Amino acid sequence: MRASTISAIIFGIVLGLVGVVFGIHAWVARSGGKLWFFWIAPLLAVGFAGVVIQLAVGYWMKVGRLETKGRPRK
Repeated sequence: MRASTISAIIFGIVLGLVGVVFGIHAWVARSGGKLWFFWIAPLLAVGFAGVVIQLAVGYWMKVGRLETKGRPRK
């Protein structure tokens, strides 16, 4: 497995975790006086994080494990 693939998977998981943290922070640190549609920002951040983490884990499950095994020997 190439180093760029491993770093891309790690970056995707870290990016997803950062999205979760920002989403939770936006949900907890809400202050009054904002427009009505600002309630969706935490949901979008958490949803984005979920999608990125799902893509990274799905790539590892389908492609990454096969790459680490290598070619089957005869």
